[in-house]
Amino acid sequence: MACSIFFLIFSLVSLLLMSKLLLGAAILQANGCPQQCGNHSKLFVFGDSYADTGNLGQRLGRNIARSWFPPYGMSFPHKPTGRFSDGRVLTDFVASSMRIGSPVPYRMRRAPGASQLASYGMNFAVAGSGVFDTGNFQRNLALQIDQFESQIDSGVFSGCDVRASAALVAVSGNDYLHLAQRDPHYLLHLDRFMSALFAELKRDLKRLERLGVGRVMVTNLHPVGCTPYYTRPTNYTRCSADVSSAVAEHNRRLRELMSELGRGGAASSFFGLDVHGAISSLLRQEKFGKPLAPCCESRGEGDSCGQVDEEGKEVYRVCGRPEEHLYWDAVHPTQAAWAAAFEFLRLPVQNILRF
Repeated sequence: MACSIFFLIFSLVSLLLMSKLLLGAAILQANGCPQQCGNHSKLFVFGDSYADTGNLGQRLGRNIARSWFPPYGMSFPHKPTGRFSDGRVLTDFVASSMRIGSPVPYRMRRAPGASQLASYGMNFAVAGSGVFDTGNFQRNLALQIDQFESQIDSGVFSGCDVRASAALVAVSGNDYLHLAQRDPHYLLHLDRFMSALFAELKRDLKRLERLGVGRVMVTNLHPVGCTPYYTRPTNYTRCSADVSSAVAEHNRRLRELMSELGRGGAASSFFGLDVHGAISSLLRQEKFGKPLAPCCESRGEGDSCGQVDEEGKEVYRVCGRPEEHLYWDAVHPTQAAWAAAFEFLRLPVQNILRF
């Protein structure tokens, strides 16, 4: 008799536990999330030319969309692909560390074969963009997140896809360049502008959290004052002290923001990605003989790498060995520089993905 009662109680408890498990699985499925979400298998990318892999429209022409014309892409894949480099950019190396292919650019999402690349995530970053509008008709960060949300709403990515994903947000300084171009006294207003920028950046990052992104990596500012854009007046011998000071303040505020967003039981985990430290470490490497000079150098002050004049003649010259240069053009690293910088970033990125 006692055995029969024990067996009955055991059966009822087992049935109750099984019911709870089935209910939990049903809830997960209803949220578009299978029981196994995978291990951060998708990468969603936002930001600017340091992360863009083809979103800048080629129809904008050679003066703006130079990344779609020679000599861009000369090292990989030996033709222009919309990347502002001679080859791969930051996005490609982050994706490789996740053991996935580089995610499809949003602009190419309907192209033949894009569905395979979409299995790795999607890239919304577009060259020239910023946290705010930068006057180049490129989508700012908030509008890029709008596009991401539309892909979720339309069922391209499930709730599980998003929760098991990582996001890369590249903020590389276009907002400050745009401010300097339209305000001759921008240094006097920089502190107020920076406060507004970080308030907007915080809203954008919190929105990624509400959309369910599991891990969010935000780049700090690279050593902007050491780019050829600023070192050319000194024949590529000195970095700009004023710009470097502003970069340091931006990066200090970013550290504070990452710490703030990580408190209070945040649903997402936020991490700063030290692109500044990575690229700064290369300035001292013998591999890059003249680190402040570009491989692709414009001939005149108003010209750019990849541009041609009214007669179709190139207004730039290209070095013979891009792999020996830190910078490809006036502001963008070479593929070799990105590869070397990512050796500095690889372990932090892998730790973030395991967090």
